[in-house]
Amino acid sequence: MSERPDLTATRTRTAATGTYSTRTEVADVPRGRVVGARLRFDRAARTVGDVGSSAWRSVRGVVTPAGWAVAGWTVLGLAAGLGWGWEEALVAGVAGLLLLAAAVPFLLGDVSYRVTFELDRDAVVAGEPTAGSVVVVNEGRRAALPGTVELPVGEALVELHVPLLRGGATWADRVVIPARRRGIVDVGPAASTRTDPLHLLRRHRAWDEVQTLYVHPRTVEVPSTSLGWVRDLEGQAVRILTSEDISFHAVREYQRGDAQRHIHWKSTAKTGTLMVRQFEETRRSLLTLVLDADAASYRDEEEFEMAVSALASLGTRAIRDGREVRVVASGEVPEFARASVRALRALRVGAPRALLDDLSGIEASEDAMALATVTRMVAENDQGTSLAVLITGSALGHDRLRTAALRLPADVSVGAVVCAPAQEPRMHALGGIQLVSLGVLDDLRHLLARGAARA
Repeated sequence: MSERPDLTATRTRTAATGTYSTRTEVADVPRGRVVGARLRFDRAARTVGDVGSSAWRSVRGVVTPAGWAVAGWTVLGLAAGLGWGWEEALVAGVAGLLLLAAAVPFLLGDVSYRVTFELDRDAVVAGEPTAGSVVVVNEGRRAALPGTVELPVGEALVELHVPLLRGGATWADRVVIPARRRGIVDVGPAASTRTDPLHLLRRHRAWDEVQTLYVHPRTVEVPSTSLGWVRDLEGQAVRILTSEDISFHAVREYQRGDAQRHIHWKSTAKTGTLMVRQFEETRRSLLTLVLDADAASYRDEEEFEMAVSALASLGTRAIRDGREVRVVASGEVPEFARASVRALRALRVGAPRALLDDLSGIEASEDAMALATVTRMVAENDQGTSLAVLITGSALGHDRLRTAALRLPADVSVGAVVCAPAQEPRMHALGGIQLVSLGVLDDLRHLLARGAARA
């Protein structure tokens, strides 16, 4: 009697590639043959599918919408003409076939273009146009047929028509970029497109180079002396009294442990009691600028743009004056996560250009943290702020502005800039806040100059 095969035997198959390995185990040998065949079939099907998908992408990139229309009427015309003897349809199908065949020679040969693009400037102020140069070089020995160079500029697409170029010839053109609105604009990658006269087929080649254009917010010059809010010498005077400093405040009675060099002998002679000098503590003036990026704080986009410009004006002035400055903005956190997550965005202040670059990309958002939450985070991570300036819109309201200011340490002087185009520009006190209301951006310069003159 012949032995029956052990149907419980285990066969192991391992396939390895350069990056990973796959291990497959089958417990039933006869069934394993079926499973193995199915696996091989699946692998072959995936391979064929990948090849077909790649081929379809290539065809889709070559045939234009007009080309697909011609191909469609060609197939229908030939089918109707050959199947039902419809002569007119057959003529239309043959004509379409001839058009497609005539378009093919225009795509033959390599695309020998080399396209480069160079911006005149990589940073401009909103509203100021800039330009760039597009240079096309035919690197081949043969003449290159006319074609089109496509240059993405942000969401727009610029098309440049390149004439017939002999071998080694160069063609150049200028592209004007309006830069009407603040933002970060990616220019490129450039791509060359060659097509037939009827635009049925095309050949496309893209380059990798992308250049970034920073459209900075508009700024105005503001006073450099404490920005019109509080006075400042070598340091910032605060409301903390100390026995050792340079800013004289008053005299008081001598207490054990006071330094004898601070005894005020004239006052001692008048009162008959030892009196010593008392000082206001002075700190290195750290200016903290806080931008409210919560879209609910602004009535429209114009208000937010004015707020960004006001922050840019104050921040760049402080950096140029050599001040210690910290610039923060509301971070974005989805509504469902706000109970446990808070976010604060710190902007670069190493140079005016760095701050302006960061401000180019900042946007108001419904997911941005409220101003009161931002000021609480600033207070929790305070680095010795002596003056904090809050920049917001007219929709925030005075009550919420006061709430945000109260989250800051008690010894911090607080100023606020409220962008309200519909209101009269003025500078006034709101509780302990020095409030500046702006109708237009230029009001910031005039109001702070007036405040600096009174300081």
